[in-house]
Amino acid sequence: MSAQDRLVAGRYRVESRLGSGAMGVVWKASDERLSRTVAVKELHLRQSLNDSDVQTAKRRAIREGRITARLMHRHAIAVYDVVEEDGRPCLIMEYLDSRSMEAVLAERGTMPVAEVAKLGADVASALAAAHDAGIVHRDVKPGNILVADDITKITDFGISRALGDASTTGVLAGTPAYLAPEVAQGGKADFHTDVYSLGSTLYAALEGHPPFGLGDNSIALLHRVAAGEFDVPQNAEALTPVLLRMLAAEPAQRPTMHEAQRALAAVSDGKELPESFTSVPVPAPAKPARPEVPPQPEPVRESSKNRGRYGLILVGALLVVGAGVTAALLTGNLTGDRSAAPPAPAQSGQPRPEPAPTPAPQSPEQPDPPQPQTPDQVVSEYYAAMPDDLDEAWHQLTPDYQTNHAGGYEAFSEFWEPVENVQASGVTTEGANSALATITYSFDDGRTVVEKTRYSLVRDGESWKIAATTVLSSNTR
Repeated sequence: MSAQDRLVAGRYRVESRLGSGAMGVVWKASDERLSRTVAVKELHLRQSLNDSDVQTAKRRAIREGRITARLMHRHAIAVYDVVEEDGRPCLIMEYLDSRSMEAVLAERGTMPVAEVAKLGADVASALAAAHDAGIVHRDVKPGNILVADDITKITDFGISRALGDASTTGVLAGTPAYLAPEVAQGGKADFHTDVYSLGSTLYAALEGHPPFGLGDNSIALLHRVAAGEFDVPQNAEALTPVLLRMLAAEPAQRPTMHEAQRALAAVSDGKELPESFTSVPVPAPAKPARPEVPPQPEPVRESSKNRGRYGLILVGALLVVGAGVTAALLTGNLTGDRSAAPPAPAQSGQPRPEPAPTPAPQSPEQPDPPQPQTPDQVVSEYYAAMPDDLDEAWHQLTPDYQTNHAGGYEAFSEFWEPVENVQASGVTTEGANSALATITYSFDDGRTVVEKTRYSLVRDGESWKIAATTVLSSNTR
């Protein structure tokens, strides 16, 4: 469905491409029957699936789309129809002129507490309505939250399950950085996990990163999520007790989505939190300081027997976490450096307090570092490497973009395979961390696609990486 002006299901006239992600491509289209603008989401089906799994994924996508169509809420993107086009399921959805929360964070870094509380309360109200209808979202994250000038809406209900949870594929549904610990260990997503993922999303909006970070190594990331260890938020202020409840390692200790919505709304309105949230203690340091002990003539040494016992306990803990993560890693969507060693697990479910800062030692004066690249230079270099040097271009994307937008290296390669040539023109820096460019793709079937695109970038040391893209216009000829 790449050609402009194409008619989908005999009714929806494609106008332009709005964007793409791990689950599919989104097109702006006109409903010729009702004379309204809609969004058409063409869902990806992995090429590695056999015929049986393809049919299972299609049926599930259609079923999930029909279930989601029952949900009508002010803060949820409505699903109008489910059709099949060129053998792929397509969702016909409400069109909202907006940006994803992911793109907003890529540009701004963080958001103030009051704004996060309001956004969180709005999204939680839609999720609470979904839970009342028996619908689990399964993939709450910044990329699935749309922010317009006057409203916020969540989208993609149940689609991660529809595309990735066929029992024969073993694909993990959801985005690793925003998963609940029990899902990272191979458990089932439910209402409790939606609460956790929303908490992780709001944490990222306040701190600039999700509770467990991002990182290039998805295996190590899943180990951290499965262990449930995270830093206490430093910028959450009145939202701190709300986030700590939502991010509780034990699902039963988390609030319901209705309770979370009321607490978030209270912070947004400047009111007192419900008692169940005000009683949440901020975790104490994991290793309290010992009182000083007078010198002993003969220090007491730990016996080798005890050391062996503690070692076995640690190994046992690692095996338990490893077994759960192994179940979750039967995906093929996760990328990263598999040679990197995962961090050792910590106590499950306990936020890790921020360590006291250590004064930096004085060092001799260093020469000035080289001037960092500008955003427009990064975009130009990215396309200069394409389509011949995919590896070089791949490393110019953030890990989050690699996973949630490109859909992993396999999908990234599949996208570029039919592209014979690509040129970036009119590349300019826009603001402190964004750029604009006109990209011309020449495909091996003779098509030429011209897209004007905005790029949001983030710092990575002295360089930049591409964190989000927004297609502003698309023309096929």
